[in-house]
Amino acid sequence: MSNTRLRTKFLLSLLAISAGLTAATLLIVSCSVQNRVRESIHEELRNSVDTYKSFEKQREDTLTRSAELIANLPNVRALMTTEDAATIQDASADVYRLSGSDLLVLANRAGTVAALRTSASGLDRTTSQELLRHSLDSGESRDWWFGGGRLYEVWIQPIYFGAPSQNTTIGLLVVGHEVDERAARDFSNIASSEVAFHFGDVPVAGTLTAAQQTELASQLSGNSKNLSEIQREVQLGAERYIVATVRLSPEGGPAVSLSVLKSLDKETSFLSGLNHGLMALGLISVLAGSGLVFLISHTFTRPLSSLVSGVRALEKGDFSYPLESSGGDEVTEVTAAFVRMRAHMEKSQDEQRQLEERLRQAHKMEAVGRLAGGVAHDFNNLLTIIRGNSDLLIDREGSDNFHRRCVEQIQKAAGRAVSMTRQLLAFSRMQVLQPRVIELNTIVVEMGKMLPRLIGEHIEFVFLPDPKLASVKADPGQIEQVILNLAVNARDAMPNGGNLTVTTSNISMDEGEAGRRPPMTPGQYVLLSVKDTGHGMDEATKTHIFEPFFTTKEVGKGTGLGLATVYGVVKQSGGFIWVISSPGKGTTFEIYLPQASGPVSKPDLETKPSAIPSGSETILVTEDEAGVRDLACQFLRVKGYTVLEAKDGHEALEIAARYSGTIHLLLSDMVMPKMNGDELAGRLKMVRSNIKVAFMSGYSEFSRGEMGSQFPHAPILQKPFSPATLVGIVRQALTESTTDQSTETMESRVT
Repeated sequence: MSNTRLRTKFLLSLLAISAGLTAATLLIVSCSVQNRVRESIHEELRNSVDTYKSFEKQREDTLTRSAELIANLPNVRALMTTEDAATIQDASADVYRLSGSDLLVLANRAGTVAALRTSASGLDRTTSQELLRHSLDSGESRDWWFGGGRLYEVWIQPIYFGAPSQNTTIGLLVVGHEVDERAARDFSNIASSEVAFHFGDVPVAGTLTAAQQTELASQLSGNSKNLSEIQREVQLGAERYIVATVRLSPEGGPAVSLSVLKSLDKETSFLSGLNHGLMALGLISVLAGSGLVFLISHTFTRPLSSLVSGVRALEKGDFSYPLESSGGDEVTEVTAAFVRMRAHMEKSQDEQRQLEERLRQAHKMEAVGRLAGGVAHDFNNLLTIIRGNSDLLIDREGSDNFHRRCVEQIQKAAGRAVSMTRQLLAFSRMQVLQPRVIELNTIVVEMGKMLPRLIGEHIEFVFLPDPKLASVKADPGQIEQVILNLAVNARDAMPNGGNLTVTTSNISMDEGEAGRRPPMTPGQYVLLSVKDTGHGMDEATKTHIFEPFFTTKEVGKGTGLGLATVYGVVKQSGGFIWVISSPGKGTTFEIYLPQASGPVSKPDLETKPSAIPSGSETILVTEDEAGVRDLACQFLRVKGYTVLEAKDGHEALEIAARYSGTIHLLLSDMVMPKMNGDELAGRLKMVRSNIKVAFMSGYSEFSRGEMGSQFPHAPILQKPFSPATLVGIVRQALTESTTDQSTETMESRVT
């Protein structure tokens, strides 16, 4: 150190002092930001609580008026004058539907419950009698009831025989609304916060996980009697929250409380990036300050001061602050680099906001898709029963023409329902596809033979193919459905005529291009573009066009499933879809499908239907839906099979253990309570090694993957099914080897 030059020592000292000041600045900024974030969270929590109070006051006024109106109805008064509990209970169903509430109680003038109606099980008559008596004793017309694990906010309204001024009470009307998970989610969306409702120390409903709600209740248990909008910081698992708790029930009874939570960790997660950025800027400032010590130049100082001002302006969000830049020294270069960095940051922030909006839209589409798939799955069980029993009725001998026509109408209606279910499954990406390597140009050419008749002579159809177009792997029937739906959509957008242009081409998508079309990934794609010259769409319409049942057409002229089906097929085929449209400038749908290698598959040849085969083997049918199970068993018994029935996996194992004969085949539903079909088949294989396996499934989400990992080649019967497909797949499973039933899994459904 003794041989070090003085200016170097001075520079090192300056660097140490500057580094200390920079670290202190970062610490102060970090603490200041954290304090501001905490203050902001506290303010948001107070606003959320105030919002709930305002909402609760409005709902109280509305439901009080509603209870008064219902209590004053002539039929309600007449009903209560009967004083017969059975009559009141039976007739209360109409009053319950009219009230639109989750809880309805009718009691006589003495407060004895005569009728009880709830939207969910749990609250019995005895509990409701005790709760009503407690409310009447406390003299409250609005109260909170907790019974059977459910929390209700109730309003008690006297039922008068004449005018209320006469004070001739003939009974009591109690209406209530349940505080459940749905109510918690609704308020959570409004408040943009996590919420939790408690009855005393018991968690009732909320948006937190069950473990978090229990832990929160434990931490708040000491304040159950003093809930005057307290705010405190709590640790739930690995995450910190600031929680505001307000008492909802009146004093003197069990505390009903609402807790609104904001994640402190999520709100302050940006501090790490901010600290790194400030450290980088601090390092630049230290180096620039060291140069000032050595140069002491006014020319050098002025641009640096301007740069520091620009940094401060950038911290405040000002991206247009003017910076002084002259000459060719280092400060000028740093200033130019800062200008470029500032412009890049501004552009990145704009792109991030756009990506966040698109991500929210994608999450919403995913949620709607899951809901649509679940509805379609349950609907498939009903359609299986309807279609199967109608097939049995129409095949029954001795039916007259009138009854035959009635059954045919049932089959037609069920067929339309099957079509709608498939569209829902297509949107939710849960339908069964048969992908193969295909030439997109060939499919468009074949579709082009019928499209002109479909869209009309007033619309000109043009196809511009790429002669060197790569192959894709997709279900040809579904791709035809995509083209057909887009053509119909274009036709409806051009009522006065126009042009419909279909184009195909090979596209190499790099990271930059993919980033402008999220959530696309870089790669080699085949582009199918469908462009029309119609009236176009605004941004608000574009955000909803792929949602099921959304349509801009008149009532009765569209189901709203056409573009939803397109979206589902493209996504399930591994592709992406992009929409370019503006009012008055037409619409272009761009479909990107990954390029595929391998030989192109030949079209399937039409085969004549063969007779339904019979058999004499013993089949164990396991299905938790009673109607589907009875129908399948009846189909098989008609064809000569011996059928053993089980409603779940445990019952199937018991039947197999008791049955002394040979069980040739297990036909099981894939998804059942207590034990799924794959697990059942594995356990039966351990005790009956020669048994063969076939599965049934409501949709294809469970037709592959972990749930069918033990028997990846077992045939799968897709619901809804017909007698022919059921007996056919049973015959196929019985005739194939036990160890490897099929090299290509067969999935059948009714057509």
